[in-house]
Amino acid sequence: MPATTPARRLPRAERAIATVFHRRRLLVAGSIAGLVGHQIAEALVPVVIGLVIDRAIAPNDPVALAWTLAALGAVFIGLLLSWRLGELASVRASEFAGRDVRLGLVSRLLSRRGFAVPRSPGELLSIAGTDVDRTAGIVWVLGSGGAQLAAVLTAAVALLAISVPLGILVLVAAPVLVTVMHLVTAPLERRMASEQAAVAAASATASDLLTGLRTIAGLGAEQAAVDRFERVNRRSLDAATRAVSAKAAYVAASLAGSALLLAAIAWAAGAEALAGTISVGELIAVLGLAQFVTWPIGGLAFVTAELATVRASAKRVDGVLAAEPAVDAPPGPGTATSRGAELVLDAVTTPHLAALSAVVPAGSVTAIRVADHLAARELVEVLAGARTPSSGRVLVDGVPLEASAVPVLAPPHEATLFAGTLRDNLELHTTLDDARLDELVRAAALDDVVSGAGGLERPVGERGYSLSGGQRQRVALARALGRDAAVLVLHDPTSAVDAVTEARIAERLPAVRSGRTTVVVAASPALERLADRLVTA
Repeated sequence: MPATTPARRLPRAERAIATVFHRRRLLVAGSIAGLVGHQIAEALVPVVIGLVIDRAIAPNDPVALAWTLAALGAVFIGLLLSWRLGELASVRASEFAGRDVRLGLVSRLLSRRGFAVPRSPGELLSIAGTDVDRTAGIVWVLGSGGAQLAAVLTAAVALLAISVPLGILVLVAAPVLVTVMHLVTAPLERRMASEQAAVAAASATASDLLTGLRTIAGLGAEQAAVDRFERVNRRSLDAATRAVSAKAAYVAASLAGSALLLAAIAWAAGAEALAGTISVGELIAVLGLAQFVTWPIGGLAFVTAELATVRASAKRVDGVLAAEPAVDAPPGPGTATSRGAELVLDAVTTPHLAALSAVVPAGSVTAIRVADHLAARELVEVLAGARTPSSGRVLVDGVPLEASAVPVLAPPHEATLFAGTLRDNLELHTTLDDARLDELVRAAALDDVVSGAGGLERPVGERGYSLSGGQRQRVALARALGRDAAVLVLHDPTSAVDAVTEARIAERLPAVRSGRTTVVVAASPALERLADRLVTA
C-alpha cells in the first residue's frame, strides 16, 4: 500500500508516525504555516496598539492615526485568515493521515500471515479507533508547538526592540521554564501510557463480552461477565484518575511558572516607565505582550505532554504493524481455476491436534471429524495459512500451502457480518448476477430470510445483529460459497441451525461445489453422510 511504504522500512516504533507524514507533507506544512502565522499576528496586536498611542493619539496626528489603524486592521485580517486556513489544513491533514494509518493497520489485520500471539477483536478495535486518531493528532501537536514557539520568539524580538533588558528576560526565562517542564513530564508520560492501555483493555473486554453475549446467557454466566467487566473498568478508572491528576499537576506548575514570568515582566516594565526609558505606548505594548506570552510559553511546555500521548498510541499501533506473523511468508495471491485441487495433510499437529494425515482428492467433499473444538479451530487456521503447524505440512496439488498459487479459503467459524444489506454481505467486493445469488441463497437455505421484507435489500444491522445466530451463519456460508474457491474449508457451518435446515444444506452443498474441493471440519452426522470421504482426527 503506497501510504505505508516508507513506514515499513523503519525498524522501531516510528512506523505509524512516519505514515502520518507520507503523502500529507503539504497539508502538514500548510497547517503549521497557518497556525504560526496566526500566532505571529496575535503577538503583533499589542505592538501595533502601542504604535497607535505613541505615533497618533499622543501627538494628535490624524494621518498617523489613519495609517496605524489601517496597519492594525491588516494585522487582524491576517490573524483571521491564517487561523481559518491553518485550522482547515490541520483538520484535513489529521483526517487524511488517520485514514492512511488505519488503512495500513487494516491491511495488516487482514493479512493471511496472521499473528503469532493472538489478539482479541476488542483490543484491535480500540487500536484501530482511538489510538489511530491520537496518532494522527501529531499534526495538531506539531502545528500548535510551532505556533507557540513563533509567538514566543516574536514577543521576544518585539520586547528587544522596546527594551533590551525586557527582551533578554523573555529569551532567558522561556527556555528555562520549558526545560524544567519538560523534565517533569516523564511521570506524566508513564501514567498516560498506563491509562491508554487500561482504557484499551476495558474496551476490548466490553467488545468481547458483547460478541459472546448469547453464549454467556446460555451458560448462565451473566454475573461473572459483569464482575469481570467491573474489575477491568475499575482498573481503567484508577489509571485514568492517576493520569488526570498528573496532568492537572503539570498544568498547575506550567501556569504558575508563566504567571511568575508575567509578574517579572510587568514589574520590570513598570520600573522602566517610571524611569522614563520607555513611553506610555511602549508600556502598554509590553504589558500586552507579557500577558500574551504566558499562554504560548505554557503551551510550549505542554507540547511534551501531548507528544507523550501521541507516542503512547503510536507504539500501540506499531505493536500491531510490527507484530510477529504466524507464518513466515504470505500465501501466493492465487489465480482463478476451473477445478478443485488435491489437498494433502502430512502428519499435521498443533497444540491441541494429534498427528493428522489425510488425502483430500480434487473435486471431492471430505468431512474431517474433530471432537476437540480447539483442535478443530487450530486445524482450520493451519489450512487458512494463519498458523504454522507444530509439525507436518500441508500440500496443495503437491506444492506447500505457503507457496501455492491455488486459492484456499478457510473462513473462521464465527459468523461476522457487516452493516449493510444481505446483498452487500453476499457480494462484498464482487458483483454477482441474480442467478448466482439465487443459487447461493438456495445452497445455504436462506430462503426464509430472503423471502421476508426487503428481500436481498434487507438491512442486517451493525455486525448483522438484526439476524439470529443461525441466520448470520447461513449468510456467512452463502458468502463463502460465492467466492468459488478451488479449495473451501468450512468449520462447523451448520452448528447454529436446526436439524431440518442442516439437512437441506447438506443435501445442496455438493451441487454448488461440484468440481471444487470442499473440506468440512465438523462432527455433524448430516454432513458426514453426504461427504465423499470421512476422516477422523
